[in-house]
Amino acid sequence: MPHIPFYLDDRPAYFGGFKRDYAESDFALFGVPFDGTSSYRPGSRFGPDAIREASANIETWSWRTGTDFEELRLHDLGNLAVVHGDAGETIRRVGDTVEDIVSTRKIPIMVGGEHLMTLGAAKAIKGCTFVSFDAHFDLRDEYLSNRLSHACVMRRVMEEEGKDRVIFCGVRATFGEELRWVKENGIKFMTSRDLLREGTKSSSSWLREALKGSEKVYITIDMDVIDPSYAPGVGNPEPEGIHPSLLLDMLQEVIDERVVGFDIVEVAPKYDMGITALLASKMIFEICTMMKRK
Repeated sequence: MPHIPFYLDDRPAYFGGFKRDYAESDFALFGVPFDGTSSYRPGSRFGPDAIREASANIETWSWRTGTDFEELRLHDLGNLAVVHGDAGETIRRVGDTVEDIVSTRKIPIMVGGEHLMTLGAAKAIKGCTFVSFDAHFDLRDEYLSNRLSHACVMRRVMEEEGKDRVIFCGVRATFGEELRWVKENGIKFMTSRDLLREGTKSSSSWLREALKGSEKVYITIDMDVIDPSYAPGVGNPEPEGIHPSLLLDMLQEVIDERVVGFDIVEVAPKYDMGITALLASKMIFEICTMMKRK
């Protein structure tokens, strides 16, 4: 077991209802119960535990990959000890944790919490292309006079990795100034309308082409990329989202050995009856089996 900084509360944590030893695991999952910059519907700090609870009560077989999640080796580290009210320090702790996980040749899986926490992964894993599945660009330079906001996270990631190192899929919520900045800077994106019209095959082909030349890939999924009819329990729901099967089918087409980690964020369970947490759990099952088969 490595030194995981600021480790984690002492409550048992068993994603999927079971726990492998860290040394023998391929994946290391941890929760980040932080939602200090939420601007509409707070509550994603409860997401990690809700996702764990759901994961222990659904079946583990993947029809996409012909793999049982129970055969995979995943260690659940528990929840990070966050500093409520101090986004910068919490991001630093996320970064240190991801760095430790990667140093032991495990694949980090981060469960949010708000999307700002993805910045910690960007600080820890250099030379990565970030694929952001999100209803929003999150490219404001600041929001409510705050540069460390969930609405600014991908702008900060670009400052770490470069503007050509972030690709957006499923966006549909923006404003004029942000969209002008996106187009002026040649940012790669497909809207949710594009994905729905093009379908899995064409959309996946576009994403594979956009990832050409990338040596490492990190996938970040804000659950509001999914239409709120399927995922109502999120911080900033937006109509006209994509179907969860489209997202997973796309991922199956593009996930390869370059994927070094992923996160699922912005599950706010108090706004539904566990529907979104259940979907997030299933998505983690599916993505892990996709990565294991590559």
